[in-house]
Amino acid sequence: MLGKASQHHVILAGLTLAIIAINRAQGQDETAVASGNPVVGAEVLQVPGVKDLGRRGSSTPVEVVVTLRFNHADELHRLVHQQSDPSSPNYHWYVTLAEFAERFGPTTEQVDRVNSELQKAGFQVTETSTNRLLIHATAPSGIVENYFKTEIHTVDQGEDGEAYMNVKPALLPDALVPFVKSVHVDNLVVAKVGVHRDSITGPIQGPDGGYTPVAVSDSFDFPVRHSHDGSGHTAAIIIDSDVGDSDLGSFFSFFSITRSGTITRESVNGGQIGIIKTGPSADECALDTETIGGLAPGANIIIYIIPQLSTTAINDAANTIVSEDTAEAVNMSFGGSEFKDPTFESALLEGNAEGITFVASSGDIGSAGGASWPAVEPHVLALGGTVITYSNGVYVHNEAWSGSGGAVSKVFSIPSYQKGFSRLASKTKRNVPDVAFPAYYTDTFIGGRFVGLEGTSWSSPIYVALQVEINEAKGSRFGWVNPNIYRVFRSSGYTDFYAVTNGSNGKYKAKVGYDNVTGIGSPIGEALATDPNF
Repeated sequence: MLGKASQHHVILAGLTLAIIAINRAQGQDETAVASGNPVVGAEVLQVPGVKDLGRRGSSTPVEVVVTLRFNHADELHRLVHQQSDPSSPNYHWYVTLAEFAERFGPTTEQVDRVNSELQKAGFQVTETSTNRLLIHATAPSGIVENYFKTEIHTVDQGEDGEAYMNVKPALLPDALVPFVKSVHVDNLVVAKVGVHRDSITGPIQGPDGGYTPVAVSDSFDFPVRHSHDGSGHTAAIIIDSDVGDSDLGSFFSFFSITRSGTITRESVNGGQIGIIKTGPSADECALDTETIGGLAPGANIIIYIIPQLSTTAINDAANTIVSEDTAEAVNMSFGGSEFKDPTFESALLEGNAEGITFVASSGDIGSAGGASWPAVEPHVLALGGTVITYSNGVYVHNEAWSGSGGAVSKVFSIPSYQKGFSRLASKTKRNVPDVAFPAYYTDTFIGGRFVGLEGTSWSSPIYVALQVEINEAKGSRFGWVNPNIYRVFRSSGYTDFYAVTNGSNGKYKAKVGYDNVTGIGSPIGEALATDPNF
């Protein structure tokens, strides 16, 4: 990839020779496993607002998603760390799909073994992902409960309707333990989009007073102002609605944005192309697409449309993206209560190895919301929010947005890239966000008119647009960008970032250095794109 695939293949081949004795009949993943010991395949998810309707009928169908283990996972983790380490020969050397499948992906023999075990137990295998990582299967609830030693209930999720979930941990049978990392036996909706409509109007950039792509690119000196508009590079959006082409056309026309990149859609898990939902989901898709498309007019955009923000749909979308390896940066402007999802983490790890950057909004109710998933994942860049204003010919961007999600994880340990900062709220757990961009507020064209929108749902696609422009300027993908961002901040400080020093999100105050409101501050686009240390 990027003209370097053949040389990188040699590096990987050397690694292969060093560990050729490893038996690939069994998958090796993050934790050692042994038959005879109970291995939890799925914990019980703690999702707010769920009403238990009782045990599911034993003959009622349940869909399960089985996640297989990577082979040589220790080597894979080392590689992803080395790809972000300038002192490593693997720095910015990203693997191709074929290389990943050969070195780390489950083998066809491993998939066949798992399929055989499932079928013997009474499951019908319905789909295997192209990267052989996910197996979808269905069976009556009674069979699922017996096989995974769990209990499945029907639940009411209010406006999201009925769903089902395991109310006891699901245990992996001994026959699956060597090959399987986790299993999903629920279809819970676990996240919401965070975008909010804003009623404020006034004189300025857009007809509703919101700031435009031009304002953002000027204020933060995006590479698009220096001839790098994302051409030849692709961004992805995961969302549960489509957006109208006429709305997109009206937005770009109003702000005189000439796009050369394409905008396409893919249906995942039954997501409906051409169906524009009402409410926040439709607003979100328009916001994401218009923000990325306006800030990076040369970039291609793929909208991965899922039916709802459920565990299964989100995981399938993320896994589809890494299985295709077309997009280089992925926007996820949604969030919910944090939890640990091994299936999602497998997609993140494979994507990082291929050079894909994952970005998510940190939340919109300040510190009160706690750490939001998926932003809290250490392999996701978490975007907090700021307030952008324009006064006397000068953009002001040192004010934190009061709704900027920021907190300390209850689940994830502090990643190495955050260690050593003196003003972290926690020195042992993951802190969010990482960086911040404007959340308040913008104009979006949706449903035939402009509306003002606010939220870190705007901050996240702003960064995605910046990432594809940096990729173009640098001639390289960046994959797991978090270590790079913190490293360059340590070395360059506020040469490459704006400090956000005013405001708070409730519990935390913005300040010089790291804070749990806006992270280390707001990236200055061209400064990062031209910094030789980034």
